[in-house]
Order: sequence, then C-alpha cells, then structure tokens
Amino acid sequence: MSVVVRTHTGKVRENNEDSLLLLHPKLFAIADGMGGYNAGEVASEMALYGLRDASPGLEGLGGTLLITALHRIVRQINRTVYEKAREIPEYNGMGTTLTGVYLDGAGKAYIFHVGDSRVYLMRDGRLKQITTDHSLVGELLERGEITPEEAFDHPKKNILTRGIGVNEDVTVDVFVIDVYRDDMVLLCSDGLTDMVRDRRIETVLQQRNLQLAADDLLRDALDAGGKDNISFIIIRMDGKKEPMKDTAEIKTTGNWADPDTKTPADDRDLFPPRVRNKERNRNGKEAR
Repeated sequence: MSVVVRTHTGKVRENNEDSLLLLHPKLFAIADGMGGYNAGEVASEMALYGLRDASPGLEGLGGTLLITALHRIVRQINRTVYEKAREIPEYNGMGTTLTGVYLDGAGKAYIFHVGDSRVYLMRDGRLKQITTDHSLVGELLERGEITPEEAFDHPKKNILTRGIGVNEDVTVDVFVIDVYRDDMVLLCSDGLTDMVRDRRIETVLQQRNLQLAADDLLRDALDAGGKDNISFIIIRMDGKKEPMKDTAEIKTTGNWADPDTKTPADDRDLFPPRVRNKERNRNGKEAR
C-alpha cells in the first residue's frame, strides 16, 4: 500500500481547519472544521482524536459488527463535539465534517461519512465518487434536479445539511466496497473539489507517481483560487488483482446503535492539546 498526503491553508483562510488521521494500514480520515474563533479546527481535531481513541475497538470486526461499530463511534464523537460547543461560549456553533475509510485487510473498504468531504474510488483509469455530499446542492444533485456542472458552480453548494457537532445526534452513512490491487482511494476536503473538477482529478490520478499526482492536485486547487483549506489523502492498494468490473457497493444509513452504548472513546479525553505542526501544514508539506 502507498499513501500520499497533502494539506494546505490555501490563499484566503488564515488558519488550516482541516485535520487528517492516518493509522496505517487500516484507518484513514479527514475532518473539515467550521466555526469562528478557531473553533473549526478544534472541532475537526476533536473528531479525529475521538476516532483514533476508538479505533482499537474495531480490530477483529467485520460485516455488520464493523458497520454497527462505525455508526456508534461517529455518533458518540458527534455528541462529544456538540456538548463541548454548548459548554464553551467561544465554541458555540462549531462543527466539522468527518469522512474516513477503514480497510479490513481482506479486500473490503468500510467508508463512513458525515458532511461534504468526499471519498472517491479510482479503478482502471476511471474515477467514481462513493460518498454523497450532505449539502443543499448535494440533495438537489441526488434527486436529479441539477447537473454535476450546475452543482460545481452553485452559489449555495457549501450549505451543509448534516455535520458533526451541529445537533445532538447525527445520521451516519456507511458504504462497503470491494478494493483490489492498483485501486486508488481518495479522501478529500471540499477545498480540493470546489476548485478542481472531477474529470481533472481523474486525469491527474492516471499518472503512476503518486507524489507528482498529489503535487499537481494541490497546485491546481491553488491556481484555481485556493479559497478554502485544501487537504487530501491518496491510497493506492496492493493485494489481489481482479478483472475490471463495477464496484460492489453496499450503503447503510440511519442510526444503527444507541450512542449511550460504551465505546473505547467514551471515557477518554477527546479535547487534548494541539499537536499539529502548523507551519509544516501551512506550507503544504506532507503531513505525518
């Protein structure tokens, strides 16, 4: 497996409110924070610290048990961020997206998703968006009321209908897909996809050198204006190779588990000190 990461503040924002989690080779996630007084970066970091602390509870799970655990963990993270926002006035209204992938090591990827960050699958030179944007424009697109081209330029495309910490509970999407050798999984914040169209992302990812591909994507987003923080993770799979075919996809949504059920994240400190090297991320260097 090869993994390449980029994160950049962009040309407009003062702070980078995106956070990234890499627990190689199993768990990868991205969170795009929102809220004033730096509350967005607090929310995104809380979400990923919570996910990190809960991740040992995913070991050895598969199928329905793993899906249920992912629903439960994300809902617990949502509640923690929500309660912190109510507790501290400066954080009132903070929230974040949370999108990630858990690789079971047996050829399946479990994708969990809240918000408008995205997961794409690149297979045999073709790019497919796996997640659905939880936004007003995403819903219009899902219902077929607008085209992808209209969605890309829509003035209200960043109005979310679902996010972590916005309400006391949240509905989580979980997708299960098959992955094979040479497949690429792209996780990204909207700072990339608001600036760079899917067909351009597809073209860039067709090159074999992932470092060069990542550099090109970041450059394209900045050249297009860099209006938001830009963050993404590219994963190229190893393992068995299967003939080209459509991806088998299972989607589950809804609240599968009571968030009061204990998870490894429940009794941990989900509000730890900041550890990100801001200058390294600000300059677009590879996150570690």
